[in-house]
Amino acid sequence: MIRLIIALLLVGHCPSLVLAQPQTTPLVGAHSQWPPYVMKDGTGLTDELVGAVFADQGIEFNMQVAPFSRAIRMLEQTKIDLIPALWWTAQRAETILFSDPYFDNQLSVITKNTLAINFTGADSLQHLTISTIRGYGYHDFLQTIKGLTVVQLNDLHACLEQVQKGRVDVALADSWAARYEIMQDSQLAELTILQPVLITRALHIGVHKSHPQAKQIISAFNRGLQNIRRSGEYAQISARYEQTLAIPP
Repeated sequence: MIRLIIALLLVGHCPSLVLAQPQTTPLVGAHSQWPPYVMKDGTGLTDELVGAVFADQGIEFNMQVAPFSRAIRMLEQTKIDLIPALWWTAQRAETILFSDPYFDNQLSVITKNTLAINFTGADSLQHLTISTIRGYGYHDFLQTIKGLTVVQLNDLHACLEQVQKGRVDVALADSWAARYEIMQDSQLAELTILQPVLITRALHIGVHKSHPQAKQIISAFNRGLQNIRRSGEYAQISARYEQTLAIPP
């Protein structure tokens, strides 16, 4: 009996022990549509990887699709548990706990084949016009480029359309996401993804610090991530998307 009482007291005073056991209430995350990471119905690479990580810890994960700015508000109001695909910024880190990185986004510049740009890096963008997704964590970097005009839009497809129609010079996008959009829409066939990569951003999950189990959720994710990397499950999921997008090895 004494051992049982001690065990119950430990659970009551150590919330991390709660998430070490199978979770009956699913964790809920939200993000904007961002193929191939987040599809219209919430499936995609993000859902598969994050779901596999939490499944390793006996935790169910459910994905919702919402505009990114709304997802952030939902996180702040603890209407959801986490943002499943988030880049670290100093401003965000003031209120959000970040997991270990689970993916690297390579952000590339996209332009029309007919526009002659000798692209070698950030300096090549001086005095151009670039379309970007509103609210994403790269705008501080873009502000350092002399004379660059930034046009913020709601989603990647709108950004690429602006390039196709000649309304902006270039767009900035994750290379996998840009490749997916170009493959899906024949009207974007004239667009090309330039090299070298402009920015690399590590992808994390983020939980608001006001969430009562914020630290426990992050700890469970980090443990699960290590496990699925060791087991090979992570590599299997990632490889399927590489093959779908015909990404060279």
